[in-house]
Amino acid sequence: MAWDILGMIAVGIGAAALAFAALHALRKAGLALPRWLLPAAIGLAMLSFTVWNEYSWYSRVRAQLPETVEILQTGTGGKAWRPWAFVVPMVSRFAALDRASLHDTGDGLQRGQVLFVERWQPTRAVTLDFDCGGTRMRAVENDRASDWQSGTNDPAFAAICRKEG
Repeated sequence: MAWDILGMIAVGIGAAALAFAALHALRKAGLALPRWLLPAAIGLAMLSFTVWNEYSWYSRVRAQLPETVEILQTGTGGKAWRPWAFVVPMVSRFAALDRASLHDTGDGLQRGQVLFVERWQPTRAVTLDFDCGGTRMRAVENDRASDWQSGTNDPAFAAICRKEG
């Protein structure tokens, strides 16, 4: 989040320099411009950068992922400090499967990692066992498995257990 704020401040400083130079040149040319134009231009530039940064986050992160990572599901949502997301929803979180982490456990199960990525939050990785023949899955933490859950409606289960061909 600190880099986003720093970027917004840098855009504000750049916009201030450009707007000041443009307004100064226009005043020298004889145009009488209102004094509020400079702070309005700075504010508009900072707000525009913030909106662009929010909406392009998902595509920028997705472009940095290796080819072995498959996006399973995305989530959208607005917050009070970004009200434009209520009007035009933006992707603020997603779940992804790292196909490079998939391996057979030896007892007919597939084990893989699902990554949970959210804007301004640390990425969480969850190791899951998938019983594709029995349509069940379970979370694995520190080599200890939890109870089996039905996996038939889960996007990770569907991605791992689909028949390639």
